[in-house]
Amino acid sequence: MKKLFLFTFLFIVSTLFLVCVLEDESAEDNATATGSDFSADETVYINLTDKTYSLDGSSYSADSLTTTEVSIFDNTVYLSYDESTGLLVVDATDASKKIGVSLSGTLSTGGVKIQTNNEDEIGLYLNSVTITSSNYPCVDITKGSAASVFVEGENTFTDGREYGYGYGDSYSTSSNPKTEDGSDSKGTLVCKGGISLSGSGSLTVKQAYKNCIASKAGYLEIESGTYTLFNYTYDSTEPLSKYSSIQSSGVGKNGAFGAQGVIVAGGAVSFYGCGIVSSSDIRKANGFKTDDDDYSSSYVTISGGTVNVVTYNGKGITAPYVNITGGTNTFTVEGSTTYAEAGDNPKTVSGYDADGCSATITLKFAPEGVEGSNEVNVSGGTTEIKATDDAINASESSGKVSISAGNLYVYSTGGDGVDSNGDIYISGGNVVSYAPNGSEDAYDCGDSNKIYLTGGVIAGTCGSSNGISSFSTSEQKVLYFKGSSQSGGRTAPNSSSSSSSFSAVAVKMSGSTKYAYSLPSSSWGLFVMSCSDFTSSSSSGYTVYINPENLPNDFNGLCTSSTTLDSVSDVGSSTKTPSIK
Repeated sequence: MKKLFLFTFLFIVSTLFLVCVLEDESAEDNATATGSDFSADETVYINLTDKTYSLDGSSYSADSLTTTEVSIFDNTVYLSYDESTGLLVVDATDASKKIGVSLSGTLSTGGVKIQTNNEDEIGLYLNSVTITSSNYPCVDITKGSAASVFVEGENTFTDGREYGYGYGDSYSTSSNPKTEDGSDSKGTLVCKGGISLSGSGSLTVKQAYKNCIASKAGYLEIESGTYTLFNYTYDSTEPLSKYSSIQSSGVGKNGAFGAQGVIVAGGAVSFYGCGIVSSSDIRKANGFKTDDDDYSSSYVTISGGTVNVVTYNGKGITAPYVNITGGTNTFTVEGSTTYAEAGDNPKTVSGYDADGCSATITLKFAPEGVEGSNEVNVSGGTTEIKATDDAINASESSGKVSISAGNLYVYSTGGDGVDSNGDIYISGGNVVSYAPNGSEDAYDCGDSNKIYLTGGVIAGTCGSSNGISSFSTSEQKVLYFKGSSQSGGRTAPNSSSSSSSFSAVAVKMSGSTKYAYSLPSSSWGLFVMSCSDFTSSSSSGYTVYINPENLPNDFNGLCTSSTTLDSVSDVGSSTKTPSIK
């Protein structure tokens, strides 16, 4: 009998322990998994205009939240509104279920803080919401719970804070910035855990503080919806022509920030940014950024949707790793190159750190299109990048650039088209690189590294004639022509001192056109071209026609399909013998 009792007791204890473990694992999964498949156990509906709430989305309370704290859902969620600060708090700290918060209406001065239980995922439903904040983010989701945000209708967030003036109760409007860390203020829409955005509606964010949308310690993922992000409050979608006005007013920093990563799987994302580069402050306006200090393996991945970044004194993307596997993507980056060549002895001054606090900072900056310090991978999609400095850059000495599929066009007015401080690998895709400055290369990997070309269709024109030495080819050859070039340098980023004599080519092999390209300019120091049919090491295997007329244009001057190439039936032009690498 005693043995039976002991066995029964141990069985019950073991079962309870297993149940607890499974519940903990489930809670952990809920905290990290976000997405459009989220379903709330219970939802509270809040009308921001009159500060009332509903539990069914139709019957709203008669009493306003301005004077009364309201308890709902069996004392698991509390609502309160402070009229003096404009802050509306949804306290779900004690919630034992997945809670949904649905917002509608207008909040003219204030913000919404959602306090989670640090375990269960939370849902935020934005239904034609307009929020203009004061000393707080428009929406701040605290603790570590992941959040799924759903956008329906037209939503607008305007951050009323200015960069360098503290946060919340520590916010200061004095001329001297606060020295507090202000770490809870990293975004206009900010979540400490991971954050996923989806829906059929739109969200416009205007901020002059830090990030438009931010996950402070997790991943930021965009699945669907339309997002238009400004890092300043100037009401225009044409920032490149408005710099004088923007610079004189407050500007913030980044568009989308994910501490561990930013993922764009669908939807449409646009960022219009303006940064500041001066002798005392470098405030970069990056389209997509991760926390490379705390998360050395963080990444930005674009696998679908539409991305458009237009920024001045910033970067389109900056992260340790960048992966572009799909989508239609455009990056336009301009800015100052005053501190681009800081080298091993960059200038150090007293200024503002990333939180807008007084600090000793290092002035080093280059306006580049896509920077993956360790690695940039392009394996799909259509991507066009125009930048003042390098269009693509793998900045670490062991970094690399890999291109295996997709359509990629890069244009640098003052730097390299594709630049890696390590090696470059091209095994597929259609790649056009244009770097007209006299000292820069279309493909640059430094003196001690190589460009490994095993596939794809490429074209490159640049001001320098030295880059051909880096190509290390086996079967697929590079045909090239050299013009004459001189060193241009960053002081004249739009000048091209190189020269040549033609601006279009068509290459026939055994009577069939295998390659055709219309160069962006007839002035260059080096022109390179390659495709999978270029396998012969003898110039007699190629007939290169110079300046043929009426060439088709599939992708930025490059003919990319066999149907298009077949239509080039009569090139009717003089020929020129290429060099072969």
